[in-house]
Amino acid sequence: MAAHGGALRPSVGRMELWTERQATRHLMVPGIGRDAARSALKAGVAGRPVEVSTGLLYDAREVRDVLDRMDPPCEIRQRTSRPVFVARVAPREPDERTPWRSWRGADVLAPRAEQLDAARAWWHLGARMDALIGGVGSAKGVPFVVTCGGIIVLGAEIRGVDHAVAAAGLEMSSARRSASPLGESYSRNARAFVLGDPGPWFDGQDGRRFGTGPGGPFRVVQGRSRDRST
Repeated sequence: MAAHGGALRPSVGRMELWTERQATRHLMVPGIGRDAARSALKAGVAGRPVEVSTGLLYDAREVRDVLDRMDPPCEIRQRTSRPVFVARVAPREPDERTPWRSWRGADVLAPRAEQLDAARAWWHLGARMDALIGGVGSAKGVPFVVTCGGIIVLGAEIRGVDHAVAAAGLEMSSARRSASPLGESYSRNARAFVLGDPGPWFDGQDGRRFGTGPGGPFRVVQGRSRDRST
């Protein structure tokens, strides 16, 4: 164990290890609170932790690298003229209700195909969002940015709605409608997206902060580029 800055920090060989608490505190910068920083760590942004009897230990270098990636301002809105679908997800958790995936949420250490499946459903959309995905999505694609703890963990483009799993979405929507105080007035539909690779708008943006403020599981923000081809 090596003392540094008044705290005990274990090391393995030349690797400096931080406790989950130390790593979390290091990532607590303006816009990223304690819960958000912890969620991002659980999503794997600082690599896979070492499990010990007292908890989790993170490679200090990896945690510092996360902070370095967070520092430059996010440029996504400046790079596209299209609306951007910003998803806010929790760290990886089991999903026993969806037969074509075993988990949902964010895990940057998982294969990309699994990450896309984990993020593409289920999104409960109103009529306006349905029209946006059906129109812009099928014509040009809608930039899709997944964040966990305010940090970008995945980028893709929404190409449309996956009609092959529409029946499952309809069943989910019906269950929500029955449970909602609004009853039949509840009009949102559960959708799974068809996702493709992101365009140049996403280059170098993985790991940056994307602040959207308080709200629900997703927010749509308008791109600011004057180049309509983006």
